[in-house]
Amino acid sequence: MKKILICILLTLLLSLNVNVKYTMAKMKKDKTKVNFTMTENHTHFFIKNHNNPYYPTWLYYRFTISNVKGCTIHFQLQRITLTGDYITISQKKYTGHSFDLSVADQVPGTKLRNHYLHITKVSGCGDLGIKGVYGSQSEEPDG
Repeated sequence: MKKILICILLTLLLSLNVNVKYTMAKMKKDKTKVNFTMTENHTHFFIKNHNNPYYPTWLYYRFTISNVKGCTIHFQLQRITLTGDYITISQKKYTGHSFDLSVADQVPGTKLRNHYLHITKVSGCGDLGIKGVYGSQSEEPDG
């Protein structure tokens, strides 16, 4: 019985003294919800990047687009340089074959730079209903 108690006590002491480091991170999201009818041929959204420069940042969008049958839409995520130029970091074209279309993209952003999301109707488009979210997210250490 003494041996069992000693073994339990040693196991308990060893388990308390083991130095295990936990890596914890929290996800910081900056998102904007939109719900509008796109009547123009193009529109754009400003994505402010005010995150800490030492942690990775991602840009993203997720939209459901209605009235898109036979329509082609061009999405561009762009970085704004210090001189005001735009550098495309992601571009995608989506063509609708039914009434609704779901589009999404997520790409690494540039630290301490602002970004734009440009949406352009390419061909065969009328008024489009666009509903969804866009923004940036970053992973930062917890604590």
